[in-house]
Amino acid sequence: MPTKAPVRFHGRMPLRKKKAANAALLGAAATALTVKAALAAPTDQAQPRPDAAAVTDPSVVADDVRVRPDHPYSRPLVRKILVEAAARHQVDPKLVLALSYWESGWDQLRVSDTGAVGLMQVQPASATEAGPALLGRQVNLDDPYDNADVGVAILRQDLQAFNSPENALAAYYQGPTSLKADGMYPDTQQYVEGILDLANRMNP
Repeated sequence: MPTKAPVRFHGRMPLRKKKAANAALLGAAATALTVKAALAAPTDQAQPRPDAAAVTDPSVVADDVRVRPDHPYSRPLVRKILVEAAARHQVDPKLVLALSYWESGWDQLRVSDTGAVGLMQVQPASATEAGPALLGRQVNLDDPYDNADVGVAILRQDLQAFNSPENALAAYYQGPTSLKADGMYPDTQQYVEGILDLANRMNP
């Protein structure tokens, strides 16, 4: 790709009202309460969503088989998808796992109140730009492989632009323009601290 000014995407804070910001703080607190359980689970055993009727056994899923977005799948398979995306983009897998868990609880079916989708909670408008710009193709956010790929690519760009995990996570959440203009908002700081703490305890 020719060298050019980085395309800026993602970041939900510029559009977020006070009510949504307060909801984010509550959501972050709720996420923190479930972190201990996620870390306690063996990395090679599935922890299915409570509403899942069944899980996909990753031991019998070929590498080239795509997970249907409307089908329950196991956490080991989600971890595999995220770790492979981290390796492709040369990003710390523990950071990727922690970010995805904090954002979505590793739930590909999750859609936020701002419209962010899937494992990495990527905005559709962001994906429309980031897919071609960073991956050279369009992506389908309903596909967990694509969702992880574009989300980690955006994180990688933020890491390159801001030169620290703290600021990269803040840019991923708050948006780089807002971060540069206003610094970290209180909920952004909590978001960053929570993810970094979780990453330090992750076992990829």
